[in-house]
Order: sequence, then C-alpha cells, then structure tokens
Amino acid sequence: MGNSIRQADILGEDTLGCILQLELDNARLFLALLEREQSVLTAGNIDELVLLTAEKDRLVDQLLKLDIRRNRCLATSGLPEGGKGVEAWLSVNPAEAAVAGVWNNLLELARLARQLNHTNAVITSTWLQYTRQTLSALQGAAGQIMLYNPKGQAV
Repeated sequence: MGNSIRQADILGEDTLGCILQLELDNARLFLALLEREQSVLTAGNIDELVLLTAEKDRLVDQLLKLDIRRNRCLATSGLPEGGKGVEAWLSVNPAEAAVAGVWNNLLELARLARQLNHTNAVITSTWLQYTRQTLSALQGAAGQIMLYNPKGQAV
C-alpha cells in the first residue's frame, strides 16, 4: 500500500486503511452536523432539530457499522479490537504513513466531536431549564386568574 491510500481502498475493500478513511469521512460529516446543531440551538430554531437528529442517527449507525468492520479486519490479523488494535497494526506496519495520518486525524475529530457534543448538551440543558421555568410561571399565573361566570361574577 505504501504512503498513500489506494483508490480501491476508498471504494470498499476491507483493508484497515479503507475502513479508517471511511470512518474519517463519516466523522467529518458528523462533526459538521454537530456544528449545525449548535447553530440551530443557539438561534433557538428548535424545529430543525428533528431533521438533524435523523441525520445524526444515520451517521452514528454508519460509524457503528464501520467500527464493526474495523474490528473484524483487526481480528483477522490477530490484533485486539479498537484503538489498541489499530496502534498495534501501525507498530508492525511503520511504512503505512497514510494510514497513520488518517488514524491521527480520526482521533482528533473524535476529540472535537466529544467537546462539541458536550457543548450542545449544555445548550440543550439551558433551553430545557428555561422552558421548565416558563411553564412553571405560566402554571402559577393560571392558578391566580380570576374566572367569571356568564353573569360576570367571580367564581
């Protein structure tokens, strides 16, 4: 494979380089969705969240499938699953600089996604707290409203 990822790898071979590249591509899309989600949340465009959630679910499903493929690929080489397996593969394939680069980029995107997801959770929590306070205030005000019968008398 050398220092570059071959086109065949990107098209679907179950080589580690191919799978990691697909994971990286999907992680980039996921990060872009998280950034869009943050914009939607900060702008208060809550209605758009339904579409974003569906897109995020689709990408998470794709990433989970790629994780399974990666672990299967590592297992066929007698390596452990996950990051330890990738690191072990890279240690016995030092000439695979392109694969190492993709792996490092993937790790960085995962770190950024965790941070962004945490920030979005804080924003969501703030919106939820605001909504609860507003609902509580409305319920309190409704309890103090004077109601009148058809004769105009307070009931």
